[in-house]
Amino acid sequence: MKEITINWHIIEKCNYSCSYCFAKYQRTNQKKLQQSKKDINIFLDKLYSYFKNKYPEYLIRLNLAGGEPTLSKNLSYIIRRAYRIGFKISLITNASKLTTTFIEENAKYISIFAVSIDSLESKTNVLIGRETKHQTLKISKLIASIEKFRLIHPEILIKINTVVNTYNNTEFMGHFIDLIKPHKWKVLQALSVNTIQMFCTDQEYQTFLNNHKSISSKIYTESKDDMTNSYIMLDPYGRFYQNGNDSYTYSKSILEISVEEAFSSIDFDLSKYFSRYKHNAIKKGRAC
Repeated sequence: MKEITINWHIIEKCNYSCSYCFAKYQRTNQKKLQQSKKDINIFLDKLYSYFKNKYPEYLIRLNLAGGEPTLSKNLSYIIRRAYRIGFKISLITNASKLTTTFIEENAKYISIFAVSIDSLESKTNVLIGRETKHQTLKISKLIASIEKFRLIHPEILIKINTVVNTYNNTEFMGHFIDLIKPHKWKVLQALSVNTIQMFCTDQEYQTFLNNHKSISSKIYTESKDDMTNSYIMLDPYGRFYQNGNDSYTYSKSILEISVEEAFSSIDFDLSKYFSRYKHNAIKKGRAC
């Protein structure tokens, strides 16, 4: 694996209200980066320069996330600017706001298109909070969007992210995965961040994994422990942040200080980072 992935959560706003959403950040008086093209340019230049110098043998991938990133009016600008600088680009979205125009204009710049799908059942999505005005994502629309991406950019990799929680842990999604044929299906245990509420027990997580042993060849598992200190993440204000002890710690914005100073102020475990990219087959009833 010759790639370093930086996750920039460009926007906190989302059209869904998932009960276990982790994208709730400590507020600051600073302006959010995605609102200013000038700030975006400075931010991306500093970020790429630092990580390319630090890891010269690796490709540097910028993973654009949210909230819901397609709600940012500058998303297309960010994608194209980052691509020109030298980043590989990936995008993770709930896909509900994708348009044909967006796909046609941006597909060729995106190396990985990831979709967050936690349930195929409307009632379950409503319980989770994955709805807007009582409307949940139509799977037929999602399939059409994926087909459009693949038509325009045949080399694009499709990824599905599923967060296991108390509402969906008994659901079987294997038929959907077989239909989509993603390059990767990441199955994550819902985290409890800045709250004492438990959104997914270890047993619930294991139940979901056990139900999908038949398609384990595509599954990459991430438990709560796997996710701790193993991601490079920036929030909408340009601060590195890290999840540990069920809460976030933050650096200062890299618009205020150097990337090196900001990055070194948070915990990051490179060995855990690389271990997440190793395939996790499901064997003998447990994730390994």
